[in-house]
Amino acid sequence: MARPINEEKRLERRKRILKEAVVLFAESGYSNTTTAIIAKSAGVTSGTIFQYFPSKEALFYAAVLEPLADIQMRSLACLQQEGTPGALIKNMVAEQFNHIYSYTNELRLAQSVLGQRIRFPELTQKVLESIKVMTDEIESVYAKGQLMGEFNKSFSPAMISRAYISFLNGVALTLGESILQHPEWEDLKGHAFYLFGPISPIEKLEEFE
Repeated sequence: MARPINEEKRLERRKRILKEAVVLFAESGYSNTTTAIIAKSAGVTSGTIFQYFPSKEALFYAAVLEPLADIQMRSLACLQQEGTPGALIKNMVAEQFNHIYSYTNELRLAQSVLGQRIRFPELTQKVLESIKVMTDEIESVYAKGQLMGEFNKSFSPAMISRAYISFLNGVALTLGESILQHPEWEDLKGHAFYLFGPISPIEKLEEFE
């Protein structure tokens, strides 16, 4: 059943406010970003923001956590499909690298929160919990792949999952929106998969599209 037009407009307006908030919080930080600035950038009145978010803090929480939830959902969907562990991880890497450029501001914002753990203890914990959900699932699939002989058995699943997430964040934060124009972009996608220590010939670099 289709959503009423008014509801669609509300969702679209909320999405626009949140998108602008992510960019501004990432660029200027929490203290230097007022709801008035966000409202102006989103093309709404200051009062409109509080129709969707009860406070600036609530908006900040949403700007940090909702994009992470989306990344988490995409990642888990790739890892919970039918297929061998090697194929599932390869699909996850491809999915994340094909969309990571659209989350550069979101990842910058999450990284900023992690760098201010004393100031944002509760939010930091939620970010870490979100990351753990992903790394736990990666570890589980990877361990199964090791048992099946698809991955190097001398590697620690916990360390591999964390190394991969760190690599993914590093690529996004370093290259930003210019990531797709990077001359070694396709190689970076391949190297991300090879962090898992696949036993050849599971996948080849040229198979990444």
